[in-house]
Formats: sequence, structure tokens, C-alpha cells
Amino acid sequence: MREIAWFSCGAASSVAAKLSPGSVLAYCWVANEHPDNIRFLRDCEKWIGTDILILKSDKYADCWRVWEERRYLNGPAGALCTVEMKKRVRQKFSRPDDIHVFGFTTEEQHRADRFCRNNPEIEARFPLIDHGIGKGDCYDIIRDAGIELPAMYRLGYNNANCIGCVKATSPGYWNRTRREFPDVFER
Repeated sequence: MREIAWFSCGAASSVAAKLSPGSVLAYCWVANEHPDNIRFLRDCEKWIGTDILILKSDKYADCWRVWEERRYLNGPAGALCTVEMKKRVRQKFSRPDDIHVFGFTTEEQHRADRFCRNNPEIEARFPLIDHGIGKGDCYDIIRDAGIELPAMYRLGYNNANCIGCVKATSPGYWNRTRREFPDVFER
């Protein structure tokens, strides 16, 4: 049995990984993320003291390929790019007896509950919730470790997700994307 801490280049998953010594650290790479995410990943490897395994889809090069081939972005069942480039990659890497560690914060108890409800076959741990750690706490922990937060946070985004994330619904998010990444917004 092994424990896998799923790293996403976000502050929360980084702290969850740090709180999970001995875990295999795995990251599902998506080409649409900000290039600074790799710098953040390397900084976190030094801080945590172990390598982070970079996994990627063997079918899709990026989210645009998923959307164009499958003719679907996002809807009630979620974003297809997340399914194809993260969930399927995670499933391919996982073994039935793995324990999965996710960086859901105290504000995301509902996400942890939904994950467990929708994935009863997976043994999951949520160390941030267990330790009462919120998203702001994660930012502080990362800064206190001397690590610069990923560029997307520094630009004012709430997550270090893909540039132009189709799960975003806020007009403010899309206005910021239009200003910061006009080529992505236009496409």
C-alpha cells in the first residue's frame, strides 16, 4: 500500500504534501497552466525534501485538444479537460489499495464530502481539513517557507489553475484574463 499526495502547483496541495511525509508526490501536468508553476513545483520539492513525479495524459497535449476533439468544455458533469488530463491520469497511475491525499482546505469541506460520495472506492485523506488549515493559512505557510507563490496568485487569481480555466464563472476572472492573457481570452 502506498500513499499518494496529489500536488497541483497550488498553495493548498503543497501544504498537504508537506504534511504527508513518506507519500509519493504526484502532479498531473497540464500544458495550459502558467509556466511559473514548474518553478513553484521545483521550489516545493526542495522544501518538502522529495521529488514530485510529473504525470501527463498520453492522449491529449493540452486542454484545447480535449475541447476540440470532444466538442465539450464544461457543464453539469464538470470540465472534460479535468477528467481527461487529471482524473484519467490519476486513475491510470493509481493502484486499488492506494491512499490518496488531497489539499482541500477547511473552506472546502463540501468538496471533500462530495469527492468521498462520488468516489467511494478511493481511500482519501484531507490533512488540511484535519488540521484546521484554511487557504489563507496555506499562503502564509508557503511564504514563511521562503517560497514565492505561483504567478497566477500574484496576478490576483484564486488558484494556480490553467490560464483561462473553463470552470471559472466570475466576470472578474474573465476580465482579468482578458487583460493579462488577451491571446487566451480571444481564442
